[in-house]
Amino acid sequence: MRIRTPKKNKSDILRTFLRSETDLTYKINEAIFNRFFDILEKNISDHVSIELRNFGVFKSKFMKSRYGSDPRNKKKIYIPSKWKVTFKASENINKKLNEKI
Repeated sequence: MRIRTPKKNKSDILRTFLRSETDLTYKINEAIFNRFFDILEKNISDHVSIELRNFGVFKSKFMKSRYGSDPRNKKKIYIPSKWKVTFKASENINKKLNEKI
């Protein structure tokens, strides 16, 4: 049996953030939020490892080119090299994630 989990996108998280932060204006809080994600995106695209304490680590990993097989017809296909983003959650996040089981 598959468990469906709720899904939130960036605008949902922004709305939650803006509701909880009332000490600065709406526009300033929105600018801070968007700037954080811009900086995160820029560093990941520059292949810089990003560690957010008590949250996790984002890393970009180079995947070599290889041959794989098409699952529909079992033909060999060429998969070109590419960069991939990996995320490793911190122990705190893993504990919070698994404490409700």
